[in-house]
Amino acid sequence: MNQSGFRLRNFRAIALLVVMTSLGGCAQPPIATPLGGNLDVLGPGQTFTQTLRSGALPPDWLLIGTVPAETFSVHILDGVPALRVRAGERSFALMRRTSASLLAMPYLSWAWQVSPPKDGAHPIRIIVGLADRTKPAGTPWWQSGRSAAPQVERMISVVWNGTALGRGSIIGPERVEGRPEMARYVARGGPEQGGQWWVDTVDLSLIHRQVWPADDPANMEVRFIGIAALPSPNVAEMNVATVRLTR
Repeated sequence: MNQSGFRLRNFRAIALLVVMTSLGGCAQPPIATPLGGNLDVLGPGQTFTQTLRSGALPPDWLLIGTVPAETFSVHILDGVPALRVRAGERSFALMRRTSASLLAMPYLSWAWQVSPPKDGAHPIRIIVGLADRTKPAGTPWWQSGRSAAPQVERMISVVWNGTALGRGSIIGPERVEGRPEMARYVARGGPEQGGQWWVDTVDLSLIHRQVWPADDPANMEVRFIGIAALPSPNVAEMNVATVRLTR
């Protein structure tokens, strides 16, 4: 088992409190904010999975796209409580609305154990949405019926590449009309690294500075962090134990 900043076996899953609230009128949805220099974004629990299946989520979470019941499950893997995510025929995203300064809290850490697809990059990836707090609202990355992702100007997608080559490389900006500009960061990859736990950390502010040098990083906020999947013809799974934003 690999280590990077903390030990997986000693990590205790963060309990997610499911609060059933009614948001009326034009009320803004709740957002997760840092506490003591940390923002624990994802810590799987059985209650959380049950609410995903029922369509009821904590108010600061958003699930967009249509997913079958087996898409999400919680289990213990090598002693680690993990959220298992399975890619399917349709794309989807599970994200948590956040509010954190990019410069004050630039480090994104996560633990993952991956079953790579037969070929190509893994369809499941970690996504981060960024917005300039001094500018008008940006563009929803994804719209589906009445649900829309938080409006952002920039997106960073953290991917598991098809090979171990290229780790640490940054691709972008990629521009698609009507969507925020996106950068892809290759955190790890290859079938030889699959099937075991890895703990990785990336400096989001460094990626942002390289891809969008004209932006003022002091104004940038992390507006959401989540997990997204592209459509996949092959079975591909990813286990995620922790997603955490730190200073």
